[in-house]
Amino acid sequence: MGHLISFIKQGIKPKALYALGIAFVNDNGLKIRFVPKFLLMIGGIVIPDHLSIQSKDEEEAMVHKFKRVLLAGPKASIIYGVLILLIWILCLFTNIYWLNGFLFTVMVVTSIMTVLAVLSSKVSRAGMYGDFAAKKAFDKDKLFRLTYLIQLTTLIEHDKESMAYFWPSIVEMLETQHHAHSQLYTNLLGQYIYEVVFHGQIACLSIEKKMNSLIRNIPKTEDGLILYLNIIYYYEALNDRTKVIRLLNNLNTAKFKVSDKVLTYYLRLTNHLLGFKDETIFLSHPKNVHTSSYQWVYKPLNIQEELKGIVK
Repeated sequence: MGHLISFIKQGIKPKALYALGIAFVNDNGLKIRFVPKFLLMIGGIVIPDHLSIQSKDEEEAMVHKFKRVLLAGPKASIIYGVLILLIWILCLFTNIYWLNGFLFTVMVVTSIMTVLAVLSSKVSRAGMYGDFAAKKAFDKDKLFRLTYLIQLTTLIEHDKESMAYFWPSIVEMLETQHHAHSQLYTNLLGQYIYEVVFHGQIACLSIEKKMNSLIRNIPKTEDGLILYLNIIYYYEALNDRTKVIRLLNNLNTAKFKVSDKVLTYYLRLTNHLLGFKDETIFLSHPKNVHTSSYQWVYKPLNIQEELKGIVK
């Protein structure tokens, strides 16, 4: 709840609140959707509605707001934990023994959850950031900051004006960043390719050279497969059919650790985008759209996947 209150206080409209297996979503009115996997999460998640950033001043203001939002969650957990402890201590001076026992149990459980929440907030690993770690990264990691802000402006709805503002920064970051195999870098590269392929942005030769180097050591993961296929779409957008065919011939999907549903979706999407087969009917059915093994996180948002064609 700390994040939600902070969102509202900072003037950021929330799109959804996830807590205890339930998603409260603003989808043309409040909708309640049940997702059992959310029960595995410690605490909850608040997702902002569509945001737009079109200037340096707006960027700085948004960063300031989100740093405060990030700190609100752990702080709320700590305050709640201390409050429960104080209430239990006060009840020790009463003769209501059943209440003392009940509050003791609540206090122990709350203390454990508070410690776990605070510790998880300090963790950053494989592109995942806890609240404290994310706040720190905003100040010290330009790649994280840029990737985070772009996600804010593209998750719910692709914001053309925001992307126009961020585009020079994306190109510069990809050109100058040396950690080409980091998760954040590949995420940003994926966004860059998406803009070139589906929105007609002009490609950069120096970034293309990095892509060619990266593809030789691409991780055999779901993200690696998606990036590999996106690079194929990239060369299709550049009308380099020879490169497209070479990459397709070198692709061995059996080496990638990816679910059958995700693999089927991307293979049929590739057939469609490259003009090998019209897969419109299959790709237009929501039950067939499996863009990621983490898609369940965003499923309650009811985001409609638009079937775009490659811009050449």
